[in-house]
Amino acid sequence: MNNNNIFLSKEGLKNLKEEIKYLEGEKRKKIQEDIGRALEYGDITENAEYNIAQEAQRMNEINIVRLKQKLSRAKIVDEDCYTEGIGIGTTVKLKNLSSGEEIKFIFVPDDQIDFAHNKISIGSPLGQAFLGHHEGEDVEIEVPIGILRYKILKILK
Repeated sequence: MNNNNIFLSKEGLKNLKEEIKYLEGEKRKKIQEDIGRALEYGDITENAEYNIAQEAQRMNEINIVRLKQKLSRAKIVDEDCYTEGIGIGTTVKLKNLSSGEEIKFIFVPDDQIDFAHNKISIGSPLGQAFLGHHEGEDVEIEVPIGILRYKILKILK
């Protein structure tokens, strides 16, 4: 898998497209109306409403570009696409071989990441390192601070 890819569910892709459509349509139109209203006040050099509307327009255009770039790298994932080993939708119980700590992760598409609930992107370096591995295997992950070593204790689908 390419680390430049963004892994999304079908629902995540639909939401991304809807957000782009909203920003390019309804939100862009509202900002243009705000700019038009602010211009009616005259001198724009000291016109706070005009400056606010201009900044809103700039931020909206940045968001459109950002989301379109994300869309261009989007890959749809099916939670059932991996029948062997760790994949999308897999819950994994791991043991850190250095500290002995046990942790549980759920590997999900990028649009479902939730760190508070240990939902990790399958496209992340951690997700990529575990992809396709099986129960009982040891996995080494090279990170900037060194090498992390885990044992896969249990895989739940």
